[in-house]
Amino acid sequence: MIRPAIKVVFFDIGNTLVGKKKWLPGAKEIVAVLKAAKVRVGIMSNTGNMDREDLEKLLPADFDFGAFEESLVMLSSETGVEKPSLGAFSLAVQHSNCSPWETMFVGESLDETFSAQMAGMHAVRIADPASDYQSLRKLLGV
Repeated sequence: MIRPAIKVVFFDIGNTLVGKKKWLPGAKEIVAVLKAAKVRVGIMSNTGNMDREDLEKLLPADFDFGAFEESLVMLSSETGVEKPSLGAFSLAVQHSNCSPWETMFVGESLDETFSAQMAGMHAVRIADPASDYQSLRKLLGV
């Protein structure tokens, strides 16, 4: 199998990493495994008018923004651009300092994964976290 040379992976938060103040199955582990493999990890999330403090109240107690590279945390309340706008994904690629094909977006939304692909990123749609995160690990070889 030919594996893409992915240097940066951006995750959506809601219904991709967490749901109802709990990590989704396999989500916390994939972040740790990617970091251990020296893959840079970031976040892309539509947060409306919420600042990080408000957002943290909706997340699991052990969710730590510090686990993600600060320059790769793309919250719409801070960037002013929401997914699935092509501009949101282009901005993420810009912040990565990588080529689009060296980046990946992981989310549960079909329109967001399509927009990521339109921006030149690899994109993975998570429908069943327990099995899809295992498949993602195999795909990336981590």
